[in-house]
Amino acid sequence: MNNPLALCHVDESFNASLLGNRGSQLHWFEDQEQLCQYLQEEYVDLLADTGELDEEQTEAARERFALIIEQSLSLPAMVDHLNDLSSGLRRIVWLGSLAELAELDDEFANAVRRYFWGEQDDNEDDPEAPIPESLWPDLLDLMDDFLAEGEYC
Repeated sequence: MNNPLALCHVDESFNASLLGNRGSQLHWFEDQEQLCQYLQEEYVDLLADTGELDEEQTEAARERFALIIEQSLSLPAMVDHLNDLSSGLRRIVWLGSLAELAELDDEFANAVRRYFWGEQDDNEDDPEAPIPESLWPDLLDLMDDFLAEGEYC
């Protein structure tokens, strides 16, 4: 199975508490180039809409995002910088590969695995155990339910 990149972000604006799924959105990308394009275009547009930015402010945000993406040495550093810029609007809660989601020791990834193993009625001894590659399709199938029902923020 391929190893796409996942981006999950949640609404931090005033209306977030009114949404059952926390205003979360999950996107999958085949490569980092596709991810960066999304962040500079659609994600900035989403922030601009939520923050009621005018055209000039939106373009300035696009330029700032492009600079951060270009200068970031790692995905976690990039997420930290982008979250600083979008504070109060949206927050990226996960950015990483499917393989990392299936095994990395991280708050969001651990929550995904707890939910996964709970739904599988398996691995009671270690509810945050890594998910083997053979079960990644099942993990992908459960992600929408996890975002609606899981504890991750």
